[in-house]
Parts: sequence; structure tokens; C-alpha cells
Amino acid sequence: MAGQFCESCGAQLKEGDKFCEQCGAVIAAVSPAPVSGAVPADAVQKEKNPWISTILSFFFPGLGSIYNGDTVKGVAIYIGAIIGMFLFIVPGVIVWLYGMYDAYTTAKKMNEGIIPYKEANIMVIIGFIVAVLVIGAIALVFGMGL
Repeated sequence: MAGQFCESCGAQLKEGDKFCEQCGAVIAAVSPAPVSGAVPADAVQKEKNPWISTILSFFFPGLGSIYNGDTVKGVAIYIGAIIGMFLFIVPGVIVWLYGMYDAYTTAKKMNEGIIPYKEANIMVIIGFIVAVLVIGAIALVFGMGL
């Protein structure tokens, strides 16, 4: 598949790609390389590190999902872990462990081309960490003790 390009956005495809890394389009048929031989500047292979996403989820439930580009899932895991911790400790721990498992498997699936690659927004990651720390500080001040 070397020298093949996505029909949707024109990004260069690699051997075995099932999704376009740039636009997420499903690769059904490929078009030949342009006659000029020009290679798009975006042809660099991007990968997620499954262990980084797992470690991020260990310290901040849901942050590994945000690193993988899924902000909604990350926030849902965080909220689920916090609510679970308040209701009973065990459900919160289960949600937290699921978040780590999901972050790891999602990153691996992106690297294998099973699901499309999603770019993480560093400002969303920083905002999430700041929000978690602020919520924790407020809870400590009011005696809830996260």
C-alpha cells in the first residue's frame, strides 16, 4: 500500500491501514500516488503509548482516555469513580480499574489500526488536571475528603 493515498483527504496510507490516520475514513479502496511523486507532509506515523495512558489513568481516573482523544469518556470515568468512591469504595475502585484497562486497550487498538487515531488536545489535558485538583481542594476545605 506504499504510495497510496486516502480518497477523502489525500493523506498517505501505510500497508495494512484500515482507517485514515488524518480524517478517520474507512479505507475501502485506495488511489495511486500522484504522478509528481510528492509525499504529504503529514505522512508521519502517530502512535499512542498504552503505558502512558494507563499511568495517567492511575493517577487521575479518566485522564488516560483524554490522552487517547476521548474527552467525554474520560470525564465520565472520572465522575463514575468519584461517585463510586462516595457511595461505596468498591464501585469507585472498579470504575478506576476499568478506566486504566480501557485507556491501555484503546491506545493499543489505535496503534494497530483497529480504531481511528484521535489527537489529544494538551489544553484539555491540562484543564482536566487543574479541574480535578481544584475539586479536590474544595472538597478538602469543606471536609468531604476526596
